[in-house]
Amino acid sequence: MAIVQRSVEIKASPQETMALLSDASRWPDWYPGMAGIDIAAPFPEAGGKVAFKVKSAGLSMPIRETVLEYTPGALQLLQMEGMLSGRARWELTPAADGTTLTTTFDYALPGGVLGRIADALIVRRMNANSLERALHNFKALVERHAVVA
Repeated sequence: MAIVQRSVEIKASPQETMALLSDASRWPDWYPGMAGIDIAAPFPEAGGKVAFKVKSAGLSMPIRETVLEYTPGALQLLQMEGMLSGRARWELTPAADGTTLTTTFDYALPGGVLGRIADALIVRRMNANSLERALHNFKALVERHAVVA
């Protein structure tokens, strides 16, 4: 399994941050290349599902996610299936000026040894870059609508 982890400081409460994070219909607004969202109840609660496509490097990759754990204002843990299989963990921690959002993708590519080589040479860097752009976009969206204390 490969791990990509990034954090961002957001000037908004954990509740404001989670409101946007748990609204899957808004994911394409901030996650680069994401389209075609299909959400199934009881999303964002445990057991809820979301399917989407991510376009990257000229490829359209279908991904399905199932909510394993959801704690409002604190955690969203998703099981990923499709071109990537593994888990996506979105963890919110109160901070002095708002919230620290830490995102961890723990995933594997299909293809055994070839998949691991592709991940080491190309995919991990692409995932890290996409996640960094997504967190930058997400931060801007949340802070634009946050209530200033």
